[in-house]
Amino acid sequence: MTTHRTSGPQAHGTKSALTQQLETTLPLYQEILRGLPVGIVVLHLENPRDVKSFRITDVNPAGALLTGATLEDLRGRTLAEFPKLLKTRLPLRCLDAFQSREPRNLGEISYGDERIREGIYAVQVFPLLDNFIGVAFENVTERRQAEQSLHQSEERFRLLVQSVQEYAIINLDPAGNVVSWNKGAERLKGYRAEEIIGKHFSAFYPPEDVADGKPQQILEEAAQRGHSEDEGLRVRKDGSRFWANVVVTALRNDKGSLQGFAKITRDMTERHGKEESLAKAKDLLELRVEQRTTVLARVNHELRTEIAERVRAEEQLRASLDQLRALAGRLQSVREEERKSIAREIHDELGQACTAIKMDLALISRKATKRQTRLLTKVDSATQLVDGMIVTLRRIASELRPRTLDDLGLAAALEGQAQEFETRTGIRCRVALPEESLVLDSERSTAIFRIFQESLTNVARHARATRVEARLEREVNQIIFRVRDNGAGFDLEAAKSRRSLGLVGMHERAFLLNGELNVESVPGTGTTLTLRIPLPPSTLPKQDLR
Repeated sequence: MTTHRTSGPQAHGTKSALTQQLETTLPLYQEILRGLPVGIVVLHLENPRDVKSFRITDVNPAGALLTGATLEDLRGRTLAEFPKLLKTRLPLRCLDAFQSREPRNLGEISYGDERIREGIYAVQVFPLLDNFIGVAFENVTERRQAEQSLHQSEERFRLLVQSVQEYAIINLDPAGNVVSWNKGAERLKGYRAEEIIGKHFSAFYPPEDVADGKPQQILEEAAQRGHSEDEGLRVRKDGSRFWANVVVTALRNDKGSLQGFAKITRDMTERHGKEESLAKAKDLLELRVEQRTTVLARVNHELRTEIAERVRAEEQLRASLDQLRALAGRLQSVREEERKSIAREIHDELGQACTAIKMDLALISRKATKRQTRLLTKVDSATQLVDGMIVTLRRIASELRPRTLDDLGLAAALEGQAQEFETRTGIRCRVALPEESLVLDSERSTAIFRIFQESLTNVARHARATRVEARLEREVNQIIFRVRDNGAGFDLEAAKSRRSLGLVGMHERAFLLNGELNVESVPGTGTTLTLRIPLPPSTLPKQDLR
């Protein structure tokens, strides 16, 4: 063979054209390299007998992104600077590809160090010109993790289905043939997997349902609506029947093509039996309720009649109580008038009589001679008796109806009563009166005075107090009268159980005037009595307190 070697100007022109073409396409290759989504690393083998001498001469941006390193971290480094990488199969396979001049698929390599992100990489190596080797790789970590998770999920689901004992979980093909069988199905229906897989699921239905085409109707309904639910009798392998709840769900792929059916069966025999028993019990209960309703209607009528009678009785009692309270009020008024009349007669009649007796005794004493010593002694003794009687009559008259209450008003009567109480018992008693002038009718003045009298009587008898303070004041539209002592106090509940007449009387006086009486007391802390009475209308008779 004769070879013609081009020389001279023609050869020089060809070389220039190739050089120009190379300079034009080189930027294109670099642009393609930068745009590739896979990582590309270019290695240069500096010593063919030493794999450590592979040096990284170039890395595309995807290579840096996938490894988590920068281009500057990788370029110019030899494999000797990646000790962990030398322990993998990458260096030897690179050398093998370099020597054989053929590409090698390294499969997946798990790797990571201080420069390269930990992960799973799919790697291929291929020889380049001269002593250069190219390495192409992808980071498949997420994909492998997803595949592993999917596999684990599928395995867990398989184990779950197999471990379920209460439900028969069966997969059917589009024609209704059994393709999978779990332990619950074996326990419930009696078939082992190898006995039933491949057979039509109509084997679980009674002959009459098969003749009516019920199994096929259930599949058609599930295919049309997505699922079908039914309850009824089903047949086991041994021919026994049981009541079951069955749900059949159509299984379709992403394109909507029917792939088969999932069939879940639960034994409801026990519940069905209970429901039947419950239905019978319900019917019986309804009958008894109807009977009981009749009885209750009669009892209700009787109760309504009794309640109506009680309401009438309560109304009559309330009317009687109102009458009794009105009578009590009238008795209080009559009693006060009687007291006033008796006190006036005692003061006017007996008082004048005692005064006349005393004047006569004084006259007898002046007429008697000094020698009539026995007469003078009798006169003196009689005079003392008359003086004592006058004092007693005045006290009785004051207790019956103090003249100061009628002549000078409530304020003077309260102050006089306090002075008399202090003089008689030795217990300090003070009354505080409002500065402004107050007017009250006779009924309210009498009630306040009598309640004050009764409270002082209770203090003298039971309290063992050393001080009593009373205060009369006006608040908006009511009169407040408060009496407080520092005595021993008492148990209110015990006093209520004894029905203390003093307390009852004070409460009745307050009630008759539409007021209220509140007693606060604890053993050892004294007692406070508070009386609240609404102010009278302006049309009622007035009495100046002063």
